[in-house]
Amino acid sequence: MANLTQLFNLSPTRVAIIRLLKEWGKGTANQLSKALGISRVAAHQHLDLLKAMGLVEVKVERKGRGRPAEVFALTESAEEEFFPRRYDLLALTVLDEVASELGDEFLLRLFRKYREKVVEQLSGRKKNLREKVETLANFLAEEGYFAQWEETNDGFILSLPNCPIAQVAKRFQQACTSEVEMLTKFLDAPVTRECHQVSGDNCCRYFIAKTGNEKSKSRHPTSAKVKTNKEVLRR
Repeated sequence: MANLTQLFNLSPTRVAIIRLLKEWGKGTANQLSKALGISRVAAHQHLDLLKAMGLVEVKVERKGRGRPAEVFALTESAEEEFFPRRYDLLALTVLDEVASELGDEFLLRLFRKYREKVVEQLSGRKKNLREKVETLANFLAEEGYFAQWEETNDGFILSLPNCPIAQVAKRFQQACTSEVEMLTKFLDAPVTRECHQVSGDNCCRYFIAKTGNEKSKSRHPTSAKVKTNKEVLRR
């Protein structure tokens, strides 16, 4: 939690509010002010800032005949970032059982279904190849891949320094096979893997070849670093 605290530049009081809301599930400014020994106005100021950062959400609850109260709770984003869930062991156990009972081919079909969901989320946004690459890279950056892309005369280079499912991919190569298939399907262009984290490289890198029409529209080589997790979290 320390690294994320530094990332969001949170004061000790705001960290304490996040911890209390996690412990309680929800709470009012009055409850938080009493628990932290600060004024209700100060508690509201901290909560307003956390709300603006997308870490806290507020709902109005009415109890009896009294005035409705503002009740604060952590957003799903805050839950994931400050109190990460560990799915690796569960996923590996389930996938091991699937492979044992139904075979590797069925497992590949499962990963293909997972990648198809990604393509579905991006459907309707694709235009020319350059715009597809940029759209895909931005999406993958938000998913935690720290994606970067670069345009050359012959194509595009897509680099993924982080793999959110690295532990699964190390055990099941079908995850990586389905990734190449997903990229090819969405981009509708030849995709070649040049580097592979599972094989010991420091990132996964793909070359996306331009077609004849795309080459004729080619600009001078450019590069772009797509939004990283830190930049996404600051929004």
